[in-house]
Amino acid sequence: MELTQSVLLAVVIVLTIFLVVLGFQVFYVLRDLRKTLGRLNRLFDDADSLVSEVKKPIEKAGTILSGLTTGATIAHLLSRGDKKGDKDGKREGK
Repeated sequence: MELTQSVLLAVVIVLTIFLVVLGFQVFYVLRDLRKTLGRLNRLFDDADSLVSEVKKPIEKAGTILSGLTTGATIAHLLSRGDKKGDKDGKREGK
């Protein structure tokens, strides 16, 4: 074998070993990435359920406040209606 053939064979062997090692590293990185994405997905699911649990009482409180506001408005309108009726009734009675 000539010198150039020996050098080329050595380079091919070194590059092959390098690419095999690199392939294993990529495999491990992708496997760790898959595990990390799975954990992240579970974290987002837990956060979503937590937010929905916190949102329920806030929505109920908003509904109660809306009902109270509507009730106060109706009571105010009824009390104004009674005052108008009293004034009209007094005028008719005189």
